Amino acid sequence: MRLIARYASRAEAEERAAFLRSHGIATHVTNMASMRLNLAHQGRYRAGLWVMLEPQYEDAEALLENPDHKVEQALSEAQMAELETKGEADARRTLMKWLVITAIALGAVAAAVVVLAPP
Repeated sequence: MRLIARYASRAEAEERAAFLRSHGIATHVTNMASMRLNLAHQGRYRAGLWVMLEPQYEDAEALLENPDHKVEQALSEAQMAELETKGEADARRTLMKWLVITAIALGAVAAAVVVLAPP
């Protein structure tokens, strides 16, 4: 995933993402505040537009500059749906893994407290 552009409004980023997707380029829009170390800092960018697949980066860049650009690495709607489904499944699997690890760690800490607490 590679950041291709920053926008002052999320709506503008979403519009550009839809444009790229209509040409077969997989994209993702994020809130730029999530990328700042100091959340109190108010930047001029509100949203980031990301290209999901590295081979599509140059096509996305060229398409944003020239709407008539012929995309060489375009995905079909079926391929994009498969990519999204796989991404969602991977995210769920990762979340569940970390939830189980956290639960085991908390259980171990609780057991240690019970065992080591003075009577």
